[in-house]
Amino acid sequence: MKQLILILIALVFVLPAAAQTIYKVVDEDGNVTYTDQKPSDDAEPMDLPELNVLEDNSEPPPVIPESSTEEREPLQLRIVSPENEENIRGTANRLSVNLESNIEIPPTALIVFYIDGEAQDPVQSLSATFEEIPRGTHTLRAELQTPSGRVLAETETITVYMRQASRQHPPPR
Repeated sequence: MKQLILILIALVFVLPAAAQTIYKVVDEDGNVTYTDQKPSDDAEPMDLPELNVLEDNSEPPPVIPESSTEEREPLQLRIVSPENEENIRGTANRLSVNLESNIEIPPTALIVFYIDGEAQDPVQSLSATFEEIPRGTHTLRAELQTPSGRVLAETETITVYMRQASRQHPPPR
């Protein structure tokens, strides 16, 4: 255990010394060259900022089979029901939504519905039913996402009107 600690302490002091020193050289014509070889005895090493490294953890978009006779369409997702500005009556405050896509949805993809801008629990189906949607005007949209949350496609936002019957608002006759 003591040897391991000594080795770790030695590495802490050795690793920074092993970092590459870079020199900037400007010749008489103004050409700039960067080198790791000391160009002259009076040359000063450059003070370089730390590197920023970003890792790409996103998943690639779903593979769309290529067709030899036709161009590939961009991935499209749309709400087929309810329709935009539809009055929804007699559903006991349930809102059923159905989507349509121009390609088969990958099995790992998630559909996230947004009701009044608020994300609902993701589903893996092109249809969903939401309970206890109050009477009134609501906006609705959906996104097709990878498990990591990258958006592959989204619908346009539509408006629906929940018109549930009550004593103050009886059903139309």
